[in-house]
Amino acid sequence: MKASSLLKKLLCLVILFSLLAPYESQTVDAAYTFEGKVNATVLNVRSKASTSSSIMGKLKKNHIVTVVSQTKDWSKISYGKKYGWVSSIYLTSVTWTGYVNATSLNLRKSPNNKAVVMDSLKQGSAVTVKGKHGDWLQVYVSSKNKTGWVSSAYVSKKKVTVTPPPAPTKKVTTEPAKTIGTYYVNASALNIRQKASTSAKIIGKLSNGSKVEMIAKEGDWAKIGLASGGTGWVSFAYLTTKNPKANTSETPKSDSVLKGKVIVLDPGHGGNDPGASGSLYREKNLTLSTVIEVGNLLANAGAKVIYTRSNDTYISLAQRVLVSQQNKADAFISIHFNSSTSSNVSGIETYYYSSKDTLLAKSIQSNLIVQTKMKDLSAKFGNYHVLRENKQPAVLVELGFISNPVEEKLIGTPGYQKNAALGIYEGINQYFRER
Repeated sequence: MKASSLLKKLLCLVILFSLLAPYESQTVDAAYTFEGKVNATVLNVRSKASTSSSIMGKLKKNHIVTVVSQTKDWSKISYGKKYGWVSSIYLTSVTWTGYVNATSLNLRKSPNNKAVVMDSLKQGSAVTVKGKHGDWLQVYVSSKNKTGWVSSAYVSKKKVTVTPPPAPTKKVTTEPAKTIGTYYVNASALNIRQKASTSAKIIGKLSNGSKVEMIAKEGDWAKIGLASGGTGWVSFAYLTTKNPKANTSETPKSDSVLKGKVIVLDPGHGGNDPGASGSLYREKNLTLSTVIEVGNLLANAGAKVIYTRSNDTYISLAQRVLVSQQNKADAFISIHFNSSTSSNVSGIETYYYSSKDTLLAKSIQSNLIVQTKMKDLSAKFGNYHVLRENKQPAVLVELGFISNPVEEKLIGTPGYQKNAALGIYEGINQYFRER
């Protein structure tokens, strides 16, 4: 009986290991995005990874796409506000050269700060950037013949001047850091971080209009002097050379109809979701810069402004709606830039889902046309998640076509974004006056 029992236990162990073995042997890299260039005269975009699936549209030669995943011979790409599939053989990977801007930078096996360190890269080292995953870049280092992952905060597109270690001196004197420019905060609140990274420790905050002296700039980050005598890092995107207090005539006066109103501003896309891409701009960057313009106008008028995102991070559609619901938004505005398979389509349109949203959509649409002089594509019904699942008054605005080369040049200018922001601001004002 004992021998039989032992035999049964051994048999169970053999079966267990045979089941686990295949899973232990598999190694799956973390999903990441990269850019590809169409190398065919015309490339079909299909709804599924199959030549028998329906064609969603077509891409011309040399068009740049963002690949979000791959399976066998197919690549899944961002296509407007949807995803489509194209044959991988007709895409050529687009890479760019970056330079390490830190004293030393760890090259890791996977996009995780706890991953195995494969090597250390010196300041100024050149790397070939192949793809991206969150705040991590997949790079190939030719000097070491290695491919791995590095933090994107420490890689610049411009060559880095390597500073040699200072020669020893008999006497060390401390001099105030030289500034390279005076700037002002162009956000309702701006975090000061210990390092040039969104994951770095927050050591302070600056209010809208605060004056700062920039000491250095690395990528998208600005090093500033602090009142305490130290230094910190802030996002350069939220700094401007214009003093907001110098000319208040350009800023709408505080309007009692907006005082205390909770306005949730939602910059479309972000992080590993770039949205629509043109030859000059990505949608996720344009939506964020425009939202900041709108937010400043609303805050100056006394509204309580809440952003679903204030930097280049991915936020799910459900999370965006949750921000609106939890804060009991008086109005939820989702800002986007449009795309079409035809390069001739142009204009502005605003979407609503139900009767509670209609007046808000029509007010914003009409004022946008007045301020931007763009083609009026009207306010219309749209079955979008951020509208359909939102119990608060909500609209989705499309501020022009990034797929139209002429319109793309216009919508990327600061002047256009200021006019669009003013149109949205005036539309919100009109909505609260008339409802």
